[in-house]
Amino acid sequence: MPATNGPKRQLAFAAILNGVIENTEGYTWIIDKSLRYIVCNIHLRNLIKQFTGNESTPGSEVIDCIALLDNTQPLNWAGIYEAAFNDMPSRFTHQITIQQKPFFFDISVNPVREGDNIIALACSAQDITERKTAEEALRQSELKFRSLIENSTDIITMANIEGNIFYGSPSAKKVFGYEEADYMGRHVCSFVHPDYLPAIGELLQNLIQYPDELFTIDLKVFDKGGNERWVQGLASNMLQVPGINALVGNFRDITERKISEELIKESEYLYKNLFYKSPLPICVCNADTLQFLEVNEAAVQLYGYTRKEFMKMAAFDIMSQEEKYELQQSLPRAHHINRPPILRKHIKKNNEAIFVEVWAHAINYKGSNAWLVLANDITEKIQLQNQLVEEKIRRQQEIAKAVIDAQESERETLGRELHDNISQVLTTARLYLNCAKDMPAMQESMIKRSVDTISSAIEEIRRLSKSMIETFHKEVGLELSLNDLLENVRVAQQFSIDLEFKVQDEKQLDDKLKMTIFRIVQEQLNNTVKHAAASQVYIAIVQKDRQLQVTIADDGKGFDTGQKRKGIGITNIISRTELFNGRVKIESAPGHGCRMQVNFTI
Repeated sequence: MPATNGPKRQLAFAAILNGVIENTEGYTWIIDKSLRYIVCNIHLRNLIKQFTGNESTPGSEVIDCIALLDNTQPLNWAGIYEAAFNDMPSRFTHQITIQQKPFFFDISVNPVREGDNIIALACSAQDITERKTAEEALRQSELKFRSLIENSTDIITMANIEGNIFYGSPSAKKVFGYEEADYMGRHVCSFVHPDYLPAIGELLQNLIQYPDELFTIDLKVFDKGGNERWVQGLASNMLQVPGINALVGNFRDITERKISEELIKESEYLYKNLFYKSPLPICVCNADTLQFLEVNEAAVQLYGYTRKEFMKMAAFDIMSQEEKYELQQSLPRAHHINRPPILRKHIKKNNEAIFVEVWAHAINYKGSNAWLVLANDITEKIQLQNQLVEEKIRRQQEIAKAVIDAQESERETLGRELHDNISQVLTTARLYLNCAKDMPAMQESMIKRSVDTISSAIEEIRRLSKSMIETFHKEVGLELSLNDLLENVRVAQQFSIDLEFKVQDEKQLDDKLKMTIFRIVQEQLNNTVKHAAASQVYIAIVQKDRQLQVTIADDGKGFDTGQKRKGIGITNIISRTELFNGRVKIESAPGHGCRMQVNFTI
């Protein structure tokens, strides 16, 4: 381009460039050394028009187009432009946020030369958000795939058409000890036991001949230490699949299973001997008809039938009617399923009913499907359990009665408090109000007295309500609930309270037990406040192994434990303790305070 001077040169230069960049993607602009536009494409002009309302023409001052979209992370354009004019071009990715969504721009600033001089800068900002998103999705997909491959116990191999391995998954080292250098480039037959080389050769031929089929194979192979191992594999021809282009094998170590199968075969002879000599009754039944095929000596002794009689019978013949019907309904759906132990009621030859625990296992018996059935006579155990259930029901009834008695005692206490205290206070207030009505001269004094009396009643109700609603909160735990209770008592009373809480894991305690402990402490503190005139109270909840001990001691005036007590506080504590099979011990004497100890087994 011929040299021109001043604006004419810029206009000529702009005219040429305008045709080149007008319809380029993204935002493209060229500026001179005075940081004014020589040319900018239509996308940038529309952006500036949308956000500023101004037209961008050659000679207009450069505008930060990225800041128009997001001004929270401004770029140092002055430094970027200055560096480019000093022959240091820039290219970088910049992230912005539009409507709480991330967007990425590829920004480049390059010098434009005329001879040896830099006369302008060519700048562009390309939106690469989709590309970034796709790259991130691909990266995440590759990460998941790699994680699955690297942590799988299956061995994945990839070989070329000749059978030479060019990829093995990391599990090859975990399972067989092979490093990558041990198998790369080697033929798959290098690791196969000689007895199975014909099988692997046939597999390779089938993969080439039938590329659309999936083949399974069991092979004996060698690990790195030369030990024989069994694998079961799936192989497919993926030579024509882009990106794979390999014969792919997926192999799983089944050595333990194969060893188990061999052990089963070896144990068949031993099983036959054990079958007949087992102390548990055992039989073999046809899977469809439940006809007896074999019975051992223990079954003959338990049921009273001879072996010859058993061979003419089916399992239905020793069942109760209801269980016979149940089994007839479920048997068609139960073939070949190993069943967990179930309780059955069977009938012996002498019509005696017995309870047996039955295990059933599907087996192959002389080429046919059958059940191997084991029975354990638990008649005595069931009878004992029934006795225990009856005892448990009786105990629960006793506990329920104790709970009801405790509730009635609490209601009686509440009623007594309302009648003896609040009712009398309110009666006095009513008397003052009647006096105020009948004696005008004393009206103000009587009304004031009635107000004070009613206030006293309100305080008494508040105290009573507070004692009723204070409770253990399982959300914060027993220790914090007790601390909250003690803090409230400290505010209202003039004695000190110390709490020792040593429980290894409070969460292991039953919530109902924790509630009982809370109520015991609350009840005894109430007794202390009302009767003890104590200056110090000590509370300890300590767990030692399976023993939980609650101790509440004070230095108050004490009492004679041999005298009958009128209150119900101690009675409530004993009732609550017995609900959890606990024990209460009280030590006290006049002038020597009181020590209560409650023990629970957890």
